[in-house]
Amino acid sequence: MTSAAPPADPLAEIAVTLPVPGTYHYSIPPHLDARITIGTRVLVRFGTQRVTGIVVRRDTAGPEGIVPIAISDVLDAAEPALLPELVELCLWVADYYEAPPGEALKTALPAGSGVAARAVFALTEAGVLAAGASGAALPSKQRAVLATLAEGELAATGLSAPTRRIVEALVTQGLVAKRELRSKARARLRRERVARLVGPLEAARAAAGRAPKRLGALEALALNGNPHDEHGEWHVVADLARSVTNVGPALRELEKLGVVEIVDREVALDAVETGADMLVIDPPVLTEEQAVAVAAITAMLDGAAPTEPPTVRRPVLLHGVTGSGKTEVYLRVIAEAMAAGKGALVLVPEISLTPQLAARFRGRFGDQVAILHSGLSDQARLGEWSRLRRGDARIAVGARSAVFAPLANIGVVVVDEEHDGSFKQDEGVRYHGRDVALVRAQRAGAVCVLGSATPSLESAYHAERGTYARLALTVRPTARPMPTVEIIDLRTYMPDGEAMLSAPLRTAITETLAAGDQTILFLNRRGFATFVLCRACGHSFRCPQCSVSLTYHRHSDRLACHYCGYQQRIPETCPKCAATGTIERKGLGTERIAAAITESFPGARVARLDRDVASGARAEAVLSRVARREIDILVGTQMVAKGHDFPGVTLVGVLCADTGLNMPDFRASERTFQLLAQVAGRAGRGDRPGRVIVQTFRPTSPAVTAAAAHDYQSFFVAELAERAELGYPPHGRLVAVRIDGPDAHDVAGTAQRLADLAEVAARGADGEEPTVEVKGPVPAPMEKIRGQTRWQIWLRSPDRHALRRVARAVAAAVVPGKVRVALDIDPLSAM
Repeated sequence: MTSAAPPADPLAEIAVTLPVPGTYHYSIPPHLDARITIGTRVLVRFGTQRVTGIVVRRDTAGPEGIVPIAISDVLDAAEPALLPELVELCLWVADYYEAPPGEALKTALPAGSGVAARAVFALTEAGVLAAGASGAALPSKQRAVLATLAEGELAATGLSAPTRRIVEALVTQGLVAKRELRSKARARLRRERVARLVGPLEAARAAAGRAPKRLGALEALALNGNPHDEHGEWHVVADLARSVTNVGPALRELEKLGVVEIVDREVALDAVETGADMLVIDPPVLTEEQAVAVAAITAMLDGAAPTEPPTVRRPVLLHGVTGSGKTEVYLRVIAEAMAAGKGALVLVPEISLTPQLAARFRGRFGDQVAILHSGLSDQARLGEWSRLRRGDARIAVGARSAVFAPLANIGVVVVDEEHDGSFKQDEGVRYHGRDVALVRAQRAGAVCVLGSATPSLESAYHAERGTYARLALTVRPTARPMPTVEIIDLRTYMPDGEAMLSAPLRTAITETLAAGDQTILFLNRRGFATFVLCRACGHSFRCPQCSVSLTYHRHSDRLACHYCGYQQRIPETCPKCAATGTIERKGLGTERIAAAITESFPGARVARLDRDVASGARAEAVLSRVARREIDILVGTQMVAKGHDFPGVTLVGVLCADTGLNMPDFRASERTFQLLAQVAGRAGRGDRPGRVIVQTFRPTSPAVTAAAAHDYQSFFVAELAERAELGYPPHGRLVAVRIDGPDAHDVAGTAQRLADLAEVAARGADGEEPTVEVKGPVPAPMEKIRGQTRWQIWLRSPDRHALRRVARAVAAAVVPGKVRVALDIDPLSAM
């Protein structure tokens, strides 16, 4: 009778945090089995290195005929880093956006928390001696390797064959050993050791006997607690050591006796500062429309909506004009969710908006609010992430990546300014934060509220069809009217050369200053001069790495590329014709406008807000000065257009409304309308009426006229009809195939081959009429960025499954080594 073979170790399916497709099976060693569950971070061997992986399945069947490698270690001290529902959400993201699973899961982990390890060769104690005088009898090549190792470890990978043979011989002799060198995470939480009594104090005293050190430790643990409780209070061991000598050894002895429990735990961190003064405001009286919106969303939150089953939560489009009080609706609904024991997730489009919104949320909910955005340090983000993971905070407020916040039991998800393009990630995992938020809310049984004064066409289309519930806020609280808007035809009113002010706008600024009010001037173009050329030969200064002109910045006296960061000084002579004194700075940016405004209005306090001078805390400092009325005129890019509430601003001037209309993108008109409507909404939010002056060379453009009339519906109807004719979203779906690489010839050739392959895949196996339209290949509008030549192929179809089939066929093609192919699902930009 033969004995049965011992059962094999169970398997875990793991996604490694590298840009590689699929998941991989590893065996679970018995000593790690109890610590491994879905969402656990582990250290695994992948190729020649050890990397962080996340367990996505347990006890699954692996591929036949392959002996799995064992998991090296578990990286999570107590509970898994990721909640199971977050693991499933990330796997959905990977599938929908055609991204590597490990990269999708990595987006849900705090930046800087990953761990990697590599194999190295190092000297043993005998090897250290042999590297000195005692190794004189060794062959010269072995002595040379020992001398190298005496200066530091030697990576086990990349060794030449002769060197590897020498190292292996030294390993056999016991002079060298192979070791694992593990990197430390950039961001780590501090841990502390704590101890507590287990059981009644008298029973513990009896077990401790007469040993005075044990009894002293027990007395210290019994402080501040009921001696008859089954479990005592936790005490930090380091604190006990200040008053009890040798408390550590005594506690360990008591732990062995079973009367004391000792564990390591994360140190609870204070909530990070918002960067803005906490806005503690008594809840205002709701307008009738706000009250209706709060009641409708709360009913859905409770599962009490009369038209829907309790488990169904239709997304809500909260379409409210600028200044209509959408944030107060969010706050009221979240308060209801919190009262029901549920959490909330709030997404905002810009880092610059996060501190202001977070300050208002903190004023209402205190430290229950955690802030997550890339403007924080890795350590601060890890701290906030950990507060959410432990349940110390139940409301997450942040930018795009906060959609992966480790919140359990979510009741409401809010996406503020849902139309904003910054919710789309344009590198790596190209997910759309709004759409992922919709899926997360649906899976959690939560209500998703999409708020905007200028909803995206896709969201408005869903609301029109009834897929989303639509709630409207058409008036501002306290009967504040929408600002009046005047369109200035720049073909008639020629602006001055530097400040770019037409006569009506200049007069309006003068009147606003005289009244003691504030002005915002908007131009979506930064820098002092947007291009520089030689007037003798026409040579223009362009970035050597990108297909764009260099922008001159006077504060740094440098030409700079806004895409790759390249900089250079302006030469004295033209590099092409060698002429001297012929270099001219042309075009207007916010830096030049701000300087000209300062000269034109010498008594005014002028500030500038764009990405060259303000980001993160610096942006918040500028915005705080505006809120305190320490700035009279604010000149800025789209950073001034979004979400800010400044009661003192009564005048908004749009210096040129045409910059976005000329972009080669089917969304150009929609973006222009949204930007104009949003920036116009900054005016008249206080007690005094607002005024907006829009300067344009195209005064009859639908985007301009609809924004001026605050008429979203007419723009929506016209734009939707135009999109329908062309099959663009929301009437069809798009996938952009983006091809780039350092060699222009390789990129162009690869693009053509992939386009041909897409045409074949679109026809299908039976040669039927294709349902997927293939456009391209074409060079990208900016053909070169950071030294990479860029081409595009566009796939369009109303059939999502057919589109996916063709896209995957293209992505599976073999391409030259230095050429990169990426799929952009539901792209927002053609650039």
